[in-house]
Amino acid sequence: MQNPNITVHMIVKNEDQWVYYALMSILPYAHKILLTDTGSTDNTVSIIKNIHSPKILYEKVACDTREKVSAVRQKQIEKTQTPWIWVVDGDEIYTEVGAKEVVQAVASDKFKIIVVRRYDLLGDVYHKQVSSVGAYNLFGAKGHLLVRLINKDLISGLNVRGSYPQEGYYDGEGNSVLETPRDDVYITDKSLYHAMYLTRSSRGANLRSVFNRSKYKIEKGLSIADDLPSVFSLPSPLPGLNPAKRRGFVYETLATFITPIKNLKRRLL
Repeated sequence: MQNPNITVHMIVKNEDQWVYYALMSILPYAHKILLTDTGSTDNTVSIIKNIHSPKILYEKVACDTREKVSAVRQKQIEKTQTPWIWVVDGDEIYTEVGAKEVVQAVASDKFKIIVVRRYDLLGDVYHKQVSSVGAYNLFGAKGHLLVRLINKDLISGLNVRGSYPQEGYYDGEGNSVLETPRDDVYITDKSLYHAMYLTRSSRGANLRSVFNRSKYKIEKGLSIADDLPSVFSLPSPLPGLNPAKRRGFVYETLATFITPIKNLKRRLL
């Protein structure tokens, strides 16, 4: 179900626990994948290079500031020759049904923006954060939502402004894509699996050398009823790596004590 109108944009650094599954979950559906590594020191690069696909255009660009990460996003826009860009992070894994929903929305030629729902995983891939925590209000919808696809041919002068991770996409006149009329926006029914709060690198959960990498969370959350992404059944790219491993006794015990405290803080703030 490849769509010749979609180019994936991915920027990674020390993502060796999930990057393989993120890539494999969207590889069948994209025309090209522009993948930039900004200085990984774990197994991320070797995993990427072992995926032998002509679709993946890999480069390495050292980024020692947040502004440089945003500049990489701008360069990816400038290199894109398809109408649509699809932003995928190294910790975002799509189900087959979810990826096909995205591609079908693109093929409909009805939209400028596609917003993807997400499950923020807690402890393992079977539990998610309550949707009211950290919720966004986007285009009349509330929850864990991400602008993930943009038709740059319909948004003249598409560019990136701001510093990672607070950067945003704008048109040539300085208008945010978040101001796009609701009728031009598709919001998915299905959710991607977002491993932001899990361990993302074999080098550890919280890496000071990686921008915005101190988010590992211990919390009960809610069970996920959906089927797991099918890519989790693929052979592991690393010895001992099991994406479907359930959280253990220590995590469950700590979460039982920590969650009520977090919930109380949220009510008071």
